[in-house]
Amino acid sequence: MPVAFTLQQATTTPSPDLGAQIRQQVQQQVREQVQQARLQAQNARAQAEAAREQAMRAAQASGQGTPIVIQPPFPPFERPGIPHEAVTISIAFFVMVAVIIIGLPIARAIGRYFDRRSSTPALNPDLTAQLQRIEQGVDAMAIEVERISEAQRYMARLETERRAEPALRPGEKV
Repeated sequence: MPVAFTLQQATTTPSPDLGAQIRQQVQQQVREQVQQARLQAQNARAQAEAAREQAMRAAQASGQGTPIVIQPPFPPFERPGIPHEAVTISIAFFVMVAVIIIGLPIARAIGRYFDRRSSTPALNPDLTAQLQRIEQGVDAMAIEVERISEAQRYMARLETERRAEPALRPGEKV
């Protein structure tokens, strides 16, 4: 609906309340146009009601029953200057962002679930006890082997020291 504004030219010097006067004129014109739009809407509603009554009377007179009045849907997102494809693309973008925000934590949770599921199962308690006994036995054997090797080193050192000393002849004193 086109909006028309009329301004009157001031014959005197501009006063400080000129802005208030212009504002009042604009508000008055807007009120009038809103009132006209309401009247047009009421007339359209009355015409639609009359057409519906007429259709019902015609259907009852012809014996067809109650007619169904189908109104065309409002066109979605009709805005001048915005193509329908741009609206579709922007909706798809925001849906994609929402799916990413919601889907990423869900995908992580599913991945963690499968990782936990594929990990090695817990050992049988009897098997665990047996492995501990074997480990203690191996540790004890390692300690004994270390003691034996230490004793061999000690004996080898004594043997080399004995060979390094000059042999004492009988009757010699140290």
